[in-house]
Amino acid sequence: MTHVRIDDLVGAKVRDANGRVVGRIFEICAEHQGPDLVVVEYHLGAAALLDRIGISLLKLVGIDAGRAPRKVRWDELDISNSSTPKLVAKPVAPRP
Repeated sequence: MTHVRIDDLVGAKVRDANGRVVGRIFEICAEHQGPDLVVVEYHLGAAALLDRIGISLLKLVGIDAGRAPRKVRWDELDISNSSTPKLVAKPVAPRP
């Protein structure tokens, strides 16, 4: 089990396999599993920041911008170096 300080992750830039920034971590979702609190999902990008602080100015005036936070499962993000989290390439399922 990996232990990482949440403060080190929130706001960190997440990069893809090519080194491009795909967004910053603005929300970390966790749930209780027995006595432990386990991360299940990360939310990336500006839309995640707005959701986190509870603001959607466009929705207040009745306009839906159609933007949603990019959601990344816990196993799709390599946080072994918390200052430079990276997306993990998803394995391609074999075709039948």
